[in-house]
Amino acid sequence: MNQEIKHLPKELKNIVGKLVAILGDVIKEEGGKELYQKVEKIRVLMTDYRSASKEAKEKILQKTYKLLEKENNQVREQVALSYTLMLELINACEAGFRTYKLQQRERPSKVTRQANSIVYVLTAHPTEARTSQNIELFRRIQTLVVRILDKTGEEEYMCSIIKHNLKLAWLIPVTLHEKPKVTDEADHIFSIIMRPDIFDAVLRSDRDHGNVRIRTWVGGDKDGHPGVDEKVMLGCLQVSRGYFVKTLNRIVLALKDDILLLSNKELNQLLRSFQNQTSKLKKIKKEDFQKVDELRQTFVKLDTLYLKAVGERSPRLRKIESIFRLFPALVIPIEIREDSEIVREALELKKKTAIYRMLTKLKEIAGSFSTNNYAQGFILSMCHSYKDIEAAIKLSKEIFGKIELPVIPLFETAMALELSDSIVKRMISNKELVRCIKKKWSNHLEVMLGYSDSSKGMGVLPSRIGIAKAIRSLDQTISETGIIPIFFHGSGGSVDRGGGSLKEQTAWWPKSALSTYKATIQGEMVERNFTSAEVSMSGMNKILENFNRVKTREGTIKVNKAVEDFAKTVKNCYTSKLKEQEFFKVIEGATPYSYLSALKLGSRPTKRSKAKGKLDFTSIRAIPWILCWTQTRILFPTWWGVGSAWKEVKKNPREVERLKASFKSSYLFSSYLKVLGFTLCKVDLQVFQLYLSHSDLEPSLQKKVFKEFEAEYKEAVHFVKSISGEKSLLWYRLWLSDSIKMRSSMIHPLNVIQILAFKENNMKLLRKTVAGISSGMMTTG
Repeated sequence: MNQEIKHLPKELKNIVGKLVAILGDVIKEEGGKELYQKVEKIRVLMTDYRSASKEAKEKILQKTYKLLEKENNQVREQVALSYTLMLELINACEAGFRTYKLQQRERPSKVTRQANSIVYVLTAHPTEARTSQNIELFRRIQTLVVRILDKTGEEEYMCSIIKHNLKLAWLIPVTLHEKPKVTDEADHIFSIIMRPDIFDAVLRSDRDHGNVRIRTWVGGDKDGHPGVDEKVMLGCLQVSRGYFVKTLNRIVLALKDDILLLSNKELNQLLRSFQNQTSKLKKIKKEDFQKVDELRQTFVKLDTLYLKAVGERSPRLRKIESIFRLFPALVIPIEIREDSEIVREALELKKKTAIYRMLTKLKEIAGSFSTNNYAQGFILSMCHSYKDIEAAIKLSKEIFGKIELPVIPLFETAMALELSDSIVKRMISNKELVRCIKKKWSNHLEVMLGYSDSSKGMGVLPSRIGIAKAIRSLDQTISETGIIPIFFHGSGGSVDRGGGSLKEQTAWWPKSALSTYKATIQGEMVERNFTSAEVSMSGMNKILENFNRVKTREGTIKVNKAVEDFAKTVKNCYTSKLKEQEFFKVIEGATPYSYLSALKLGSRPTKRSKAKGKLDFTSIRAIPWILCWTQTRILFPTWWGVGSAWKEVKKNPREVERLKASFKSSYLFSSYLKVLGFTLCKVDLQVFQLYLSHSDLEPSLQKKVFKEFEAEYKEAVHFVKSISGEKSLLWYRLWLSDSIKMRSSMIHPLNVIQILAFKENNMKLLRKTVAGISSGMMTTG
């Protein structure tokens, strides 16, 4: 390992080595010496795998398969648990190391607050399969890793606590056994963002660095989840209210000690009144905001009297003031989303649809106050015409008597992206809507761009070009009217869903898209972005400061014709593959897609409700689509078609030179090439071959599919190296290449067990392997 893995920091390698050794002791003590020897035998094979030839890799995987095939389900479960805990331990070490390095960084004596804004929209996805207890144990381990790295002289003691936590992790379930409800998913993400250290980091970042706002789709995303209705929506708002009540009570307890020192009866009385009013807010009822506003007025009196008595404002009261400013209704505001077609139906059907009842419920709890305190926008998915906007406006007027919530078109298909500019031009020609934008919506017109469905439909490169053209055109169209555009990026953690580093994500955005950065944070990314206060602050500060680091990019984006032609070829190859019915046999037979619905990983269904009969492309949801390719280690949507396009282009030296020139001059193309290299680095063809070889597909089809994938992959790798002029796929982050290489082979035993569990229809074990592979890949859907 050590000569080949030479770019990872020595401190990180050492701490991973120490903690994995401790895990080995736990496996030996809890599972027995025989289990430990089996786990260790496989680990040695996986270490050898890293530097093995293609043929040797195939043999190692088949040998591992035969070893595990002989074992009973109990042993397989224990082996799966061993490798899942190992991967989670590596993640904890990396997160702890990142936190430690951020703590060591010299802080500037003076921080300049930016005028920019961040809006994080938290969503829930398949990682909610992990139990909250498991997540908490590894959060503790991460904190202990920081203390060890900090060289406090307590390493032996810290390691003993880590061992204790690992023993607990061995004994408790890693995954949920029951399908989570939407409110469970809400509780999961709110438990992260409302953790005292993380919540304080959000408040501090908003105070010192720039405007920070937190929103959520959980409970409001009716389009993404057919089970969402007004009761589910209210339940999710209720969950976040519970966290705010706890937070206020915690602050008040500390404030109480300060006030007791003063012996001021009036202050004591006001504090008791504040506590009593807070307790009455636990249940969200009709005209809820009236009670919240009464609590805020009591706070103002308390703050004023405290200042008069002490001559200085209380830091605790300042914190409460910040909470009221960021969360006026003492809930994490939701974003409502519904399919444009269903919004039109809501106007026509006599029976009140779920979206109609949801909007009515929002009106009821807001009372005479603004609904925006509870919901920040009305997103229209699959928006393809101005008639979709008109329907949303009409529905809003019917329920609220006016255009209440900002109407946000979501452009997420190739056709929608092409039509987006003409639709928005119609919006800003609507005088009533423009008056609303200027008077009620802070002169902001918001547009959402969908990465997942556009990538799913045409591949990542064509999707990026389509979004880039749309965003530049919309920026120009909206800005010319004096209205400020807000671009909401519906992206996820995986590259296929718009993920990647901040630099790669924003390299081609116009300046306006950076002045207000609004994006979804999905599934495991919520845990990763808010893994510690230091990591949270660092992430938020990078976004806020990024505005001043980039060059102004305005006007229509110029995409080199060579890149355009290359992307068209990629799209044609990609979409041709999606039209092959044989390809869907592969998806059903050799990926986890066919059993995702039985695994109860998340509350959402794996297929669209309109889907009937055999599996086809229109029935597949974007998240499970990406998940099944992540689990099989092939990551299909990011790179498929690139190899075929390159095979054609490299015949023409002049076109190759144009692509090389574009790589040096185009932010869009160079950022794509970087994320493409990152994805290809994570692909493991031999693991995918194992899925194929143990599927029910005809042997001739297995060989044909693998040969096709292998050829496409080789050409895609050659493309990245030829255009970049680099020998490594991750030349720009060599440490990341080492990190992937280290962890990648340790995921393989879970893939082997997943295949065996699928053959035996062992859903419990399948669920465990999905969670474990997700931990190793650091992404699900």
